[in-house]
Amino acid sequence: MVELTPDLLNQVYAKHLDWYPAIKNPERSPVHINGIGDILDQFDLVLLDSYGVLCRGPKPIEGAVEAIALMRERQKKFCVVSNDTMTRRSIAAEKYQQRGFDFSAREVLTSLDMTDAFLETVTSPESIGVIAPLEHPSNHLLEGMVRLNGCNGVIPDQVNTLLFLTGAGWTGKMQKNLTQSGTTRQFRLLVGNPDIGAPNGNKIVATPGYFLADFAEQTDQKSKPELFGKPAMSIFQQAIKEYGVTDLNRVLMVGDTLYTDILGGNAVGCKTLLLTCGVYQGLNIEEQIEQAEISPDFIADQL
Repeated sequence: MVELTPDLLNQVYAKHLDWYPAIKNPERSPVHINGIGDILDQFDLVLLDSYGVLCRGPKPIEGAVEAIALMRERQKKFCVVSNDTMTRRSIAAEKYQQRGFDFSAREVLTSLDMTDAFLETVTSPESIGVIAPLEHPSNHLLEGMVRLNGCNGVIPDQVNTLLFLTGAGWTGKMQKNLTQSGTTRQFRLLVGNPDIGAPNGNKIVATPGYFLADFAEQTDQKSKPELFGKPAMSIFQQAIKEYGVTDLNRVLMVGDTLYTDILGGNAVGCKTLLLTCGVYQGLNIEEQIEQAEISPDFIADQL
């Protein structure tokens, strides 16, 4: 497990802004609110990040369960849009129920769902090296691909595409072997979870986006990665399409990370709410916004 500071997290994101949609900020300064209840009547659909918004690790964040109950009471549509690459929507509902949330499968969309849609189109699996534990929910779609965790990170000669799926079980030694074996070679780069880091308890731990960035920098990769999760617009667009909402001004994206949730939500045309209970917990949020030059429509301490 690699731990990150908020400053390092932001630095890595900022180095790779060309991987993400162009920054598109609201015209006005963000408005501070008490919670989503203050603005809920303005929206027909609420998209919610998971880690740092609903929970930190396995524990729900204070007020999150109550906020979901309020949305149900007011009959508001919502969908959890998560960069989780260990859980697809068909079983995600059970995981959230264990944390006190009464979600149905339809109310969750993960970057694993988006990645699986790509994997179903693969015709030359032997050319793809995958960073994911050997026991993974998508094993049936990963069949024939090179499992780099099982190779201790060493990239075989036939691999020309790398899929950074999940950092679970990935070690510093594997990462070192990956970069050493990838030096002087160029690859097509895919990432299921573009997050650089995610809150887990009181820590920020590295996620696949971090290992991708480290690899790309150390081996001087030329191609831009293909993103299956936030801030890529496709995952937002898929959720919005499924709920049939056509007026994007009536869609709110709620997240805790400027470079994924807020940047992506702004880019697709939604309104955005930044919570300070996630990766920026305890920090001056105005300073974080100024540093990133990415701004939400609203700010709240918790959902």
